[in-house]
Amino acid sequence: RVLQLMNLTDSRLAQAGNEKLELAMLSFFEQFRKIYIGDQVQKSSKLYRRLSEVLGLNDETMVLSVFIGKIITNLKYWGRCEPITSKTLQLLNDLSIGYPFGKSSWIPRERGRVIQNVRKLVKLSAVQFMLNNHTSEHFSFLGINNQSNLTDMRCRTTFYTALGRLLMVDLG
Repeated sequence: RVLQLMNLTDSRLAQAGNEKLELAMLSFFEQFRKIYIGDQVQKSSKLYRRLSEVLGLNDETMVLSVFIGKIITNLKYWGRCEPITSKTLQLLNDLSIGYPFGKSSWIPRERGRVIQNVRKLVKLSAVQFMLNNHTSEHFSFLGINNQSNLTDMRCRTTFYTALGRLLMVDLG
């Protein structure tokens, strides 16, 4: 239901949006990523069957595509809203690190599996879009030019760090 609500609210973002609702959806994505995405999840779980029935999302790659689509939408429409931009970029950052483990539990011996999972992410057309179009024309928060605002600089750093990781995996 959250994904259906997201589709509805995203279709209306050009007119208006609700910051608290967007933050709640990002929290949902964060928890969903931790629980249902990665090698530990059985691909035959009830959740993936239900997602396939209701939304046509047949596998993890399709779900990741929804995540990246939401990230791009948020960065496009919410670039001047620091809480949403920061939380969206944190989700992108976590995905670029290797989504089954997250930033705090990365285990060196699992490196090969993490790289393999991030490669799956890099193959998505939406990720390729970000790698090829990382300008303020597409992501308004990059065009904010307030030298005294450290938050803007942190957002840019997080964005380019995540893109750099994805690019390095793409380059091998």
